[in-house]
Amino acid sequence: MFLEGIRVLDLSRILAGPLVAATLGDLGADVIKVERPGRGDDLRWLRGKTGMTASFAALNRNKRGIAIDMKTEEGCKLVLNLAAQSDVVVENFLPGTAERLGIGYEQVKAVKHDIVYVSITGFGQDGPLSRRGGYNSVALGQAGFMALTGMPGDPPTRPAGSLADVAAANVAIGAVNAALVRRERKGEGAYIDINLLASTLGLLPDPVANYFESGIAPKRLGNRSPSVTPGEVYPTSDGLVTIVLTSPKQWRALCEELDDMQMVDDPRFKTNADRLENFDAFRARMEAHIAKATTDEWVQRLTRHSIAAGPVYEFPEVFEDPQIKHLSLVKEIDQPGLGPTKMLGPTFRTRGDNHGIRRPAPRVGEDTRTVLQDVLNLSADEIAALEKSKVVEQFAPAE
Repeated sequence: MFLEGIRVLDLSRILAGPLVAATLGDLGADVIKVERPGRGDDLRWLRGKTGMTASFAALNRNKRGIAIDMKTEEGCKLVLNLAAQSDVVVENFLPGTAERLGIGYEQVKAVKHDIVYVSITGFGQDGPLSRRGGYNSVALGQAGFMALTGMPGDPPTRPAGSLADVAAANVAIGAVNAALVRRERKGEGAYIDINLLASTLGLLPDPVANYFESGIAPKRLGNRSPSVTPGEVYPTSDGLVTIVLTSPKQWRALCEELDDMQMVDDPRFKTNADRLENFDAFRARMEAHIAKATTDEWVQRLTRHSIAAGPVYEFPEVFEDPQIKHLSLVKEIDQPGLGPTKMLGPTFRTRGDNHGIRRPAPRVGEDTRTVLQDVLNLSADEIAALEKSKVVEQFAPAE
């Protein structure tokens, strides 16, 4: 496995940070998730009442769990000692909080000179908004993503999913692995400052470049591309299909398949620029053709000509798609506290490496004793004293 031998200390909660750590775990790292005793990560309780939810399980697989009260001086010292035995630290406190607890980057670096330390916040470590909490919907609105999403004439629209968190996580994952490569080569650690606002804006490189080139604000266009047409969604006789083409050769092939060769030389439609300029007339003509057959028929007919086409699914249909099934993207695990649980597994594949889900998400403090023994070499008596003083907590199954 790519990251076998790498230890990650996960001090984060909710989504972006836990996703970073879970993905590093998928890649083979030993991930230790630190939670507060009792309630643990708030994600355990969103859409659930038992302390274990499907979303928490998906974002915290491949981790060992330890419960430490970081409101105590002794608890913070334990976390610092764990950091000293780790290669990567992931945290998503508000700026200044980790330093106040004694586990900020400089404090960890003092005990682990080559640590790779990742801070994930809403707006970054400095600047006028750095002290604000940041969430997915806030970042999507403030980064302009919602301004570009929605049908013409409608207000800015929130896209589904936690795109800002996932964007930040993906940026962090790439940066962490690059930092680990440099550490291997030069023996240097790194501090990595990730924020949701910048990561979300980073999803829009082409609209940003086009805006500064033209000075024209992009508009909400719904399900169509601003740059090519066909490059949009069309109603079929039984659903919706997306059609995208990018070359004159494909344009001719499309007209042949539609049995409408008049469009090839029609000055309104001859080039992509012509079609964009006369979009409404072109759209009406295309809709009349596409409505005559089913989605599957159009996908089959168009892909024969190397024209990109695909169905627009309702969400449950996604998991019946033959390619989704072939890629084995959905995994089922036996999750303590939930039972059989389905989730997305790693979305990459490798040859010769067993990357994937090796262990389910932990209960709060499930591995407290073993982590303290294995990583910090504490004795049973020392651990018992920490438990008695409520600095740490070991999960105990209900009898």
